[in-house]
Amino acid sequence: MKSSENLTCIFCGASKLYRVSKTQYRCAICRRTWSSQKTQKEALIVEAFVQGLSINAASSRLRLNYATVQKRYTRYRSFFIQKSEARYQSAAMFSEYDEYYYLPTSKKGDLGYLFDAVGILGMLSDEGVYTLLLPDHFESLKQNRCDLEDKEAYAKYLQHHKIARLQSFDSRLSRFWVFLETFMHRFKGIDRTNFIYYLKEAEFKFNHTLEEQRLILGQIHVKTDI
Repeated sequence: MKSSENLTCIFCGASKLYRVSKTQYRCAICRRTWSSQKTQKEALIVEAFVQGLSINAASSRLRLNYATVQKRYTRYRSFFIQKSEARYQSAAMFSEYDEYYYLPTSKKGDLGYLFDAVGILGMLSDEGVYTLLLPDHFESLKQNRCDLEDKEAYAKYLQHHKIARLQSFDSRLSRFWVFLETFMHRFKGIDRTNFIYYLKEAEFKFNHTLEEQRLILGQIHVKTDI
């Protein structure tokens, strides 16, 4: 085995590594073996995700199988839900909260789509924004035939009776809603059952810098050894 220079172990950070094949290294400290080629591929997928590339665009640019990239993206988004819940459990208190109803840009301004809105409760702590999907308040109303006047009246009711406690108009939580609208605009036709994954992705990206995102997502590869 030949010693490798200028590399550190992806698991423990030690610099004493040995090359065991053309692309594989073994750490003399933690005794784990890993592929530099595979690690580089994971880093490229992380970068594509952080930069907001779609699965199709990332697989094309990186010349990787679509299913490979899709698997990584799905794992990242599942991780966001777990990370968000852990942050919620550890938060001492929330200083602000606000109720928000999201509709795709294509449906805004048309009261006929009002009952398609997704209710979100946003909360702010020292650790950042936390979001919670609200129950579908419109489910029972969807079963009944409501004219536009009824929908407009209900929209005004929600606006005047929503839960809100903001310290200022330009609070971080208010900026998150703007960020969410811009973020969601890239996706077409998100099903309500999958909405939580994209909401938590937006939450993660809003709460972390690009460099923090790279570091956190890079650790998923290390911890799960994918």
